Amino acid sequence: MNEARDFDPLDGFSGISHSKGDQNWIQKMASLIRSVVFLLGGPGSGKGTQCPLIVKQFGFTHLSAGDLLQAEIESGSENGKMIQDFKKEGKIVPSEVTVKLLQQAMQRSTNKKFLIDGFPCNEENRSAFENNVEVEPDFVLFFDCSQEELTRRILNRNQGRVDDNIQTIPKRIQVYFESTVPVINYYSLRGKVQKIDAERPIEEVFEEVKSVFIKFSGRSGDGN
Repeated sequence: MNEARDFDPLDGFSGISHSKGDQNWIQKMASLIRSVVFLLGGPGSGKGTQCPLIVKQFGFTHLSAGDLLQAEIESGSENGKMIQDFKKEGKIVPSEVTVKLLQQAMQRSTNKKFLIDGFPCNEENRSAFENNVEVEPDFVLFFDCSQEELTRRILNRNQGRVDDNIQTIPKRIQVYFESTVPVINYYSLRGKVQKIDAERPIEEVFEEVKSVFIKFSGRSGDGN
């Protein structure tokens, strides 16, 4: 009997090296990046609402891990079907897949400043990004929001997503608290986290977000 073939989450991604820690690839990625900001928070915390405002004000390229994964699902590829299965179950997609999608998006961009939201959502994500890209975020925006408010917001939105339903929402929020909060704690210990009270009105949240970017303007830029 033939041995079962190991699952490779990168099958179907053309032009991607599978070798981890490839120095030529890492150097190439480093040359494409001047600034990275991670935006973390639970599902429904307002990340998608604030990102366009940040992009307009400070000239970053917005990369949404969730949007990249959704686009792969909509492409109808084998990887897209695999991603959809993970999302239906409220599980986190394998880190290799998400990191490679981010790398591809960075390569396509003419900008060197990236606002990445919804990533890294667990320690495996963080490790995979550090090992394959070798770039640390300038800072991490943390949108703090209670479980009750997250649930209310998700139920009130209608985006046609397979994971925006009453059956999956508790799993998604549980995964966030179990997997993403430790990443926030990791960066907090390194003085990287800027905590934002995300339960306030959109305008108030953005005013505080702006103050954070202005504080880091020496590294994050002002849109120029």
